[in-house]
Parts: sequence; structure tokens; C-alpha cells
Amino acid sequence: MKILHKQILKEVSLIFVITLTSMISLIVIGRMIDLKDVFVGQNIAILDVLKAFFYLSPSFMSLVIPIACMLSIFLCFLRMASDRELTALQASGISIRNLFFAPLIFSFAAFGITLFVSMELVSWGADNFRKTALEMIRDQTEVSVQPGIFNQHLPGLAIYAQQTDLDTSELKGVFIRDDTRGDVPLTIVAPTGKIVSDAEQGEILFILQDGRIYGLDRNEVSVVTFGEYTVRLDLKGLIGSVELSDKDPEEMSWSELSTARLEAEGGSAHYRSVILEQHKRFALPMACLVLGFFALPLGMSLQGVGRNWGLFLAIVCFLAYYSLFTMGYSLGEMGLIPLALALWIPNLLFAGIAATGFYFFGKGRQFNLKAMSEKLLGKEDNADHPA
Repeated sequence: MKILHKQILKEVSLIFVITLTSMISLIVIGRMIDLKDVFVGQNIAILDVLKAFFYLSPSFMSLVIPIACMLSIFLCFLRMASDRELTALQASGISIRNLFFAPLIFSFAAFGITLFVSMELVSWGADNFRKTALEMIRDQTEVSVQPGIFNQHLPGLAIYAQQTDLDTSELKGVFIRDDTRGDVPLTIVAPTGKIVSDAEQGEILFILQDGRIYGLDRNEVSVVTFGEYTVRLDLKGLIGSVELSDKDPEEMSWSELSTARLEAEGGSAHYRSVILEQHKRFALPMACLVLGFFALPLGMSLQGVGRNWGLFLAIVCFLAYYSLFTMGYSLGEMGLIPLALALWIPNLLFAGIAATGFYFFGKGRQFNLKAMSEKLLGKEDNADHPA
């Protein structure tokens, strides 16, 4: 029996790795297409781009792992049913209930991995992606601020520096034309300055020392001297739709979510988003158990359907789960259904179906969906063509 469990675990694990790798690759390619203007426009090295996507990967792994868990268990037992291995095992005296152990262990392992990803890696990845993106843009900005020429590639700013030091990010003989303040453009002159990135606020700062600010307002020129002055670079103009200035609930750690929940106004949209994110951190790991148990009787009941049609049916089932999950999230965001229930409806529904399947298989009553569908269609044909 141990050999049987090891073989099932080996086959399920192999399919899981292939499925997970394929899905992550497809998602990364899709995200790269979405963000191509961000990175290609900044002329950033491919290794730095891959590093950024590595940090992004935990954000979608919590969703992909339950899918891969369901498909791997389903495909394994669909193959065993199609190759008559289940029939042979029953004929040799092995009960179907004895086959549940390996998928059970695998589903709990996937649950633990997804829970760790949701609680730890999602926030870690979002923070590092933010820092990496800022470092890349800052480095590119430092490289782009060429000494002795006017640099006009930054939105709203024209920057001139007589000397630049790439190691210390220091500038000497700085001249900045700032048109980011609407109708009052500023001309700033300083003997020294430095480029600094602020990962928390998602900004790049030009900190200038002992200079002067010249302003022109309604044909009147004003001059202000300063000991230290900071020019803030709006990164939204550089990185398009990627938001770095504020953390969304899905980027927060559990402690940050708890703090945000206490600080948010009760009943507000932000409060509902925080509550939903907290439930999501547990609902998706639980989906590994629910979908894993759901896939087991489904795979065994599709004997004779064919692997392609079986795979198609499994994907349809997951799309139904994902649609219910997304619908619950949207209805919860709008406050139309209780937040505590919004993300748990698909888990409860699929758990009920899985429990029904386990009950009948545990009683020794098996389903053959192909035979049932053919019998149903045959009855309909007879009804349509009476003798």
C-alpha cells in the first residue's frame, strides 16, 4: 500500500510542477506585455526586469497553486480511471477509500504552501518589487543625468549638472527648471545636490544645498535663498499605470492589514477592501483542500470520457469556482453581501459537492458521468421517437 501511495504522490507532484510552471510562465509573459512600456521605455537590463517579476510572482502564486493542485489530482485519477487501474485495484481487493490518503496529504501540503505565500511572501514580494523598481528608475535617472548637458527626459523637469558621481549620486553645479507647479515655473540653482530614492513614498528626490530659487509670477521675479531644498520627482509620469505611492490592501502584510482595519472608517470602501483581503488570505489556501477533494471524485467518475474532454471539464469547473470567487469579491466590495461570507461561498459550494462525492464513493457507489449522460440522452431520444 505504501508503494501505491508513493506512486500516486509522485505522479500528482509531477503534474503539479508542470502545471504550476506553465501557468506562472503564461502569467509572467502577460504581465511583461502589460509593463513593456515601463521597462523598455526606461532601457532597463533584462536581468533587472526578471528580478522585478520574481518579486511580483507571489502575488499570483496564491491563486495559481489551488488551480494546479486541483488539476494535478484530477488528471492523475482521470488517467487511472481511463486506464482501468482503479478497476484493477478494486478487483485485487483494494478499496477506493484507501486511495484518498495520498491526495489528502498533497492537498494539505498545497494548503500550507499557499498559506505561507499569502501571509508572508505576497507582502515581501510587493515591498521588494517597489524597492527594485525605484532602484532601477533611480539608477537609470542617475545614468541619464549626463554632466555638461541639459537632461530633459524627466516629465516637467530640465536638469543640468556640471559634474555627476555615479557612486555617491552627488551632483555639482546644478541647474533645474521645474515646470511641475503649473503656472509658476521655478528655476533652481545650487552648487551641490544629491539624488535619493524614497521607497516608502515611491519618489525620487533631488536634494539641493545652499542655492537660490527664481520664480516668475505675473511678470514679477522673486528670489528665495535656501540651505536645503528638495525637488520631488513624480514617478507616475515615468512608470505609467504602476502605482508605487500608496500600498493597496493586497500588498500589505497581515499586521499592516490589521492596523489599516482599525484606522479605516467603518463601512467605507477602504474598510471593506481590507476585510475582504483578510478573508482572501485564508480563503485561497483553503481552496487547495476544497478543490483537491472536489477533483478526486470528479476524476474517478469520468471513466471513458477521454483525457482531453476531462481536462476541459476540469477547467470549466475551476472557471465556475473563480467566477463565483470574483463575483463574491465584487459584491462584497459594493457592500451587497456580508463580507464574512463573500469569499467563502465558492468554497462552501464546492466542499458540499466534494462531500457528496466522497459519501457515495465511500459507500461503494460509483458514478460514471459518461454512462449517465448517454443513458439520459437515450431516454430523451426514446421520448422524442415513440414506438
